[in-house]
Amino acid sequence: MKKLFISLSIILVSFISMTAQQPSGTPPKDEPVVKISTALIQIDVTVTDGSGKVVPGLGPADFDVFENGERQKISNLSFISKTSGGATVENGNAATTGDPNAAQPALSSARVGRTIAIVVDDLTLSFASVYYTRQALKKFVGDQMQSGDQVAIIRTGGGVGSLQQFTSDKALLMAAIEKIRWNPFGGSVDALASVSQNNTDLTERFGNESEQMASGNPKQYTLVHPHENVDQVQAAAKNDSRNSAAQEAGIYMQTSLGAIKYVIAGMESLPGRKAMMLFSDGITIQSDSEKSRASSVLDYLRDLTDTANRSSVVVYTFDTKGMQSMAITASDSTYEIIDGHREQKVAQRTRDFKDSQDGLVFLANQTGGKALLDSNDMNGGMQRALDEQAGYYLLGYIPDTETFDPVKRRYNKLEVRVNRPDLKVSYRSGFFNTNTSPVAAQTLSVERTIAKALTSPFTQNEITLNINALYADDPVDGAYIRSFIHIDASGLKFNDDAEGWKKATFDVSAVTFGDNGLPVESADSKYTIKTKGPTYDSMLKNGFVYVLMMPIKKAGVYQYRVALRDADTGKIGSASQVVEVPNLVKQGLAISSLAVEGVTPSIWQNITQGKVGNNPGQMHVASTLLYDTVMKQFVAGNVLRYGFEVYNAKLDGPAPRLETQVRILQNNKVVVEGAVNKFDASTQTDMKHIKISAAVMLRDTLAPGDYVLQVIVNDTAAKKRAVQIFPFEIIK
Repeated sequence: MKKLFISLSIILVSFISMTAQQPSGTPPKDEPVVKISTALIQIDVTVTDGSGKVVPGLGPADFDVFENGERQKISNLSFISKTSGGATVENGNAATTGDPNAAQPALSSARVGRTIAIVVDDLTLSFASVYYTRQALKKFVGDQMQSGDQVAIIRTGGGVGSLQQFTSDKALLMAAIEKIRWNPFGGSVDALASVSQNNTDLTERFGNESEQMASGNPKQYTLVHPHENVDQVQAAAKNDSRNSAAQEAGIYMQTSLGAIKYVIAGMESLPGRKAMMLFSDGITIQSDSEKSRASSVLDYLRDLTDTANRSSVVVYTFDTKGMQSMAITASDSTYEIIDGHREQKVAQRTRDFKDSQDGLVFLANQTGGKALLDSNDMNGGMQRALDEQAGYYLLGYIPDTETFDPVKRRYNKLEVRVNRPDLKVSYRSGFFNTNTSPVAAQTLSVERTIAKALTSPFTQNEITLNINALYADDPVDGAYIRSFIHIDASGLKFNDDAEGWKKATFDVSAVTFGDNGLPVESADSKYTIKTKGPTYDSMLKNGFVYVLMMPIKKAGVYQYRVALRDADTGKIGSASQVVEVPNLVKQGLAISSLAVEGVTPSIWQNITQGKVGNNPGQMHVASTLLYDTVMKQFVAGNVLRYGFEVYNAKLDGPAPRLETQVRILQNNKVVVEGAVNKFDASTQTDMKHIKISAAVMLRDTLAPGDYVLQVIVNDTAAKKRAVQIFPFEIIK
């Protein structure tokens, strides 16, 4: 386990350098990527009309490409039209998936329509900007995100892990949005700096008034600074104040840019052209003073844009401050600001506001994106970015020998022109000369291979895995997660031993990531499965379920990720799920996750009559509990059995007073509603962990599709209510 945690740390920390040094692999035919190599340079270009729609159908004669001012001969041109959910998204009007809370299947690289990283710079956002950004992101996920889109919502103040993986699951993305909070150490309360008095104002006012009282000459600071000119003192005080603020802002800017570069570098391995939407209160490139740490932000931005260009990531930036008035308002504190300084402060605030947009414009322009400035319609800007991902051109040319000579050219500037005045073209500005020589392939250890799969933005499907991670609480050991892992046995390598047994060995590891993106708990094991005959044949056909236990020390929302590696072939499979662990100390009434099993009506009748069991004279019926709980597929007309535990029920005498009810929902509408039943807890041995089991009939009128089993428990003594759900599918 220690090795796995070390490997996870190595993967997370060194991911930037690994992906930045490794050359891009050959892209599949249907997913071209931008290439910068000594043999060919390919650049992606977006052409839009006056309404912002992508324009297809252009040929080589419609473009001019310049490298360092010299025109290049276009050797190849192709138009890449992205599709999502089977519908072309050139007009941005394809249908969405509907319910934002509906669970979506995990994406593999072959199913991705658009790859979009949404980065929220919570290290700099003001309180107001956080509010409006959260509202815009919720609308994006609910209304604008399309089936097949792969989206990650990432905070610069948090790690890349829990609730931040690329996913098509809208419920997971909504959970990530809920985690966006105002950071009082980084962002201010208001988007605009308040106009108010500072140390310079106090010093100048006190000096002026003292001089007026002593000699009537306000031009000298005889009481405060008897040997210095007022202009020198005022300039020095202003510089010291601005230097300190700029240095602090520069620290947060560099931290944010480092997090953004991490995300961009991690996107390099994803297929095709990718988009990043950056929401920030601004990036100031250069301050007025050489002492400011912000003076090096431009170098960070240049390095960042080069990484983005080599990773085929187009960056769209959003100034979350929106449309602002620079005039003094009632919220500004103008008390005792000396005459003549009000206009100066408004002018300085205006300059600072515009300066904060420079970095956003630079980052967008240099990567082929656009900057949304001075606008309160963030969703409109997001739609424009989505529309531009509908299609793009790949223009290729063969460079000369000096292009990659770092002595002669450190930076190669690119320019693309379209020979139609009514069209606009967006493209990458250029690239730096760096060592692009191939790096020898590394042979990763088993631990690092599994760790890489656990942190990958895609599920690995060399071995198909399905999981259902269930939360429960143990009276002695506390909270834990029991994961049911269904393994497609056909993906494993079975070897014959001397006795005719079929044997396969695999390593399996699970990790919970906290909402800060860091691994919290882990569990792993090495297992050898041994089977033969009809059991082996059935296992190849239906797979089998492996159970893994993991203790959880702290309440919270976790992303639970599992990776499995075949010991013989090295094939990998992975899966993930979000699990919420309640705080039983503070929360009160709570319910564990649900375990379920489907049985036929005849078997259910025998169960209710006591005819099924392991005792003499009873029928023996093989349980499908493990399989059904993880696969979540049932037939209409059967009976759905379920079991769970209730925690923290209030005692009313020797036992609590509980009522239970079950519902089945489809598309948030109740299609089956059971009666409210009183539960007799008097026979329970542990009143803090009350075990309940029941069943519901899946009516034969229920059509195939996705449903949700909802269990409701009412504690009538405490007047508390708890709800647990289990999504499932009805099949023919």
